[in-house]
Amino acid sequence: MQSELIGLLIAAIASHRQQLPMGKRRRLLEPDGRGGEIPSELLQEILVKLPTKDVARSCCVSRLWRGVLSDPSFRSLHAATYVAPAAEVLLVSESREPDEASFSRMSSGKIMAMRSVAIPGDYGLANVCNGLLCFVHRHNAQAPALVCNPVTGETLALPEPPPLAAEGNTQHLFALGFSPPTKEYKLFRLSSTSVDVYTLGDTRGWRRHTHLSLPHPTKITAWAPRLIAGKLYLLTTGWNRVLVVDVATEACRAHRLPAQGIIAYDMHIPRVGAFELDDRLCFALHTVGIPTVLQFWVMSPPEDGKPLRWDRRYCFQINEAFNHLGPWSAWIDDGEMLCYMHGDTLHMYGTRGRSPQPVLGEIQWLQWDQRLHIPEFPLWWETSKCQWNIHGGYHPTLLSPLVFALPPSQDDEQKKGSK
Repeated sequence: MQSELIGLLIAAIASHRQQLPMGKRRRLLEPDGRGGEIPSELLQEILVKLPTKDVARSCCVSRLWRGVLSDPSFRSLHAATYVAPAAEVLLVSESREPDEASFSRMSSGKIMAMRSVAIPGDYGLANVCNGLLCFVHRHNAQAPALVCNPVTGETLALPEPPPLAAEGNTQHLFALGFSPPTKEYKLFRLSSTSVDVYTLGDTRGWRRHTHLSLPHPTKITAWAPRLIAGKLYLLTTGWNRVLVVDVATEACRAHRLPAQGIIAYDMHIPRVGAFELDDRLCFALHTVGIPTVLQFWVMSPPEDGKPLRWDRRYCFQINEAFNHLGPWSAWIDDGEMLCYMHGDTLHMYGTRGRSPQPVLGEIQWLQWDQRLHIPEFPLWWETSKCQWNIHGGYHPTLLSPLVFALPPSQDDEQKKGSK
């Protein structure tokens, strides 16, 4: 960070000096009793070009820097203009006693702790949406969702959603999405008969769609919804489909999973999970039988009027019985390492310079490059005091959830309207 920051400082100061009258150029960086601080406007011009993690650490430089970085307008500008080179991997640990969630970034096998935030005891992570995380009540469909930024530690309780459309049916699922064209964050609550949508910061509150045909939420796997290029992807079991929600238009469409009639999807213990690979949806299928097989399928972007295409990229013999009581995740590390976490074992396969497997023809079993055994972890029993998992597709941001807070009077009206 230091060399990059110095280079940006020199370039920005040189540009700034050219715009000043000759007499003021000499005094630009001369000591003035305040330590010769750089003008805040110039500092913003420099810091807005730095990666999010470096900007966050810059708060420790001085009071001036801290003031610039805490300015909501600067943080929103940085979130809107800075483009992260690649998605990162986030480790989220949810603990009880105390009730909190802890966040750590993972890169090249290294874990870098970020911070912990207080989360109500009955809440759990719904999904990761760019650099924001959405926590929801595990059972209560009308409890307000919490949006959290792991970089800043800020949280915001969103307006309470309305009662479910179908009386007596409490099954539901929340997913936070982002629309690049409209720059809007939207929270979706999916149930068997309707979809409720809340656009963050919208004073009109929740809206309801009742004309959509959806799978029953209990058929959606335990894998968190994945946001890819403005669409939310939710894998289902039993129904054998992937549900695609367009965040901008709020339209929902279902597509069949591949290998119908060949792969048996377990209705009760889902062995299918999704992640992002090369800006496309990829799902890992952990089959049963002898041998136990792990397949990775990549979905081509849906196009109107054209059949959906699935490509099988990788296939491994894993020789492990499926365990749904522990961490289970898949992701791409540093853009080239395929990682699969199952129970206490992390499997890794380098994809650089290796061609994907052909979809047709005889399957060639691949060999993992590395297998790392992780120390003992608590099982995912409902009474467990600690649950953790690894999530890909994380893009750190300085965007504050508080920019979506409603005025106090409007927030009170939203709460009354939801009851």
